[in-house]
Amino acid sequence: MLVIKLTFYFLISLLISPAFARPGIVFSSGQGVESIKPYRLAFSWDFGTPWQKRSPWAWHFIWESSAAIWNGPDRTHPEKSISTDLSALTTGPLLRWQRQTPINGLYHPYLELGIGLSWLSKREIEGRILSLHFQFEDKIGLGARFGQKQQYDVSLRAYHYSNASIKRPNSGVNLAMASFGVWF
Repeated sequence: MLVIKLTFYFLISLLISPAFARPGIVFSSGQGVESIKPYRLAFSWDFGTPWQKRSPWAWHFIWESSAAIWNGPDRTHPEKSISTDLSALTTGPLLRWQRQTPINGLYHPYLELGIGLSWLSKREIEGRILSLHFQFEDKIGLGARFGQKQQYDVSLRAYHYSNASIKRPNSGVNLAMASFGVWF
């Protein structure tokens, strides 16, 4: 079932990525509440800046689709029903406020904000009850692009997964991740 969902997300991502968007791939890992260790692989499409082209800073519109695995600590729970890991699929837009001209001729710093739609394989992890498989993924990050063609990307992001209290209980999950990406 996970393979079918991943294929579905990948095909939707291809449909929304016209030839003029710059594709990229990003790997992330970090730490979360309850000792959750996330690993995330994302495919991104940078559509560039539709406005403010002559400004030193400009908004970039990016679409990102990802697959992730969240692992809880390797410990035995007294309750066998407590899930210690899950898989997540996410897709959604990202707005990036990025420096257009490089600082010291080397890097282009940015701040980014985004919200996406997620599907989690389980409705709880490490005792945090999420109630639904469907979740929203909110993210905020700081980073920089660098390289001769801005082909490399490093960032730090904070993520929040929640169902916006569509169904309770809604414990939510917070994650912090470092990322490295390559743009083609």
